[in-house]
Amino acid sequence: MIDGNSCYPNSDVLINKYNIRDKEILEKFEIQKVFVKLLGLDMNPDRIKYTYDVEHLLNINKYLFGEIYKWAGTFRKENLYKSERVLSGGSAEYEDYHKVEMKLNTLFKEHEKLDWIKINNKVEVVSDFLLALWSIHPFREGNTRTCITFLWHYLKGKGINFQVALLRNNPMYVRDSLVMANYEQKEYLIRIISDALQDEVKKTEYFTNEEQSGEQYKIAKADYEAFREKYSIKKD
Repeated sequence: MIDGNSCYPNSDVLINKYNIRDKEILEKFEIQKVFVKLLGLDMNPDRIKYTYDVEHLLNINKYLFGEIYKWAGTFRKENLYKSERVLSGGSAEYEDYHKVEMKLNTLFKEHEKLDWIKINNKVEVVSDFLLALWSIHPFREGNTRTCITFLWHYLKGKGINFQVALLRNNPMYVRDSLVMANYEQKEYLIRIISDALQDEVKKTEYFTNEEQSGEQYKIAKADYEAFREKYSIKKD
């Protein structure tokens, strides 16, 4: 997204505290910085207060990205176009930035009295909660990573074990599954959420994109192509 109000002039490089002007270098630097922050939060989740509200979400984003971006921990101030491979370069539809806080307050209000431990359809509720949060797209940068980390932290506070490393280690699958779920094709999102909610803890040590040998989760090629054919936004 060139010339966004969070980018350097005539570029799609996000303005950052280190004044890195090369997008590829910035992305690699960001991955390493966030990796360390995630490990720190995994070891000490109580460093962020469990308030289950907008402030909780903002604190997660600020914790993860505050060392890199001045605007971390604040809502985006522009509407976004994010190229998605499952949409052949088109963008999913995100909430208008003027309505982000209102939509988040509504979402959290709807879930504040929910007994997460006792609900029978936990996989569906958690999947829908993540999808709604992600689709609002509160942040200019790190939206998916923030939403996933917030979901893990939120559920942990509610007494729910959630194997967040499964989602962290399959970022492209998770992103594609969220886009597809946004168009009512939820089975792939439900699959990984279901696995992450299993009581039996799997060997899911988190690693960065550069270290991984390949994602564990895959979308069936036939489903992938059918979705692209049906929903891709044709460019002029």
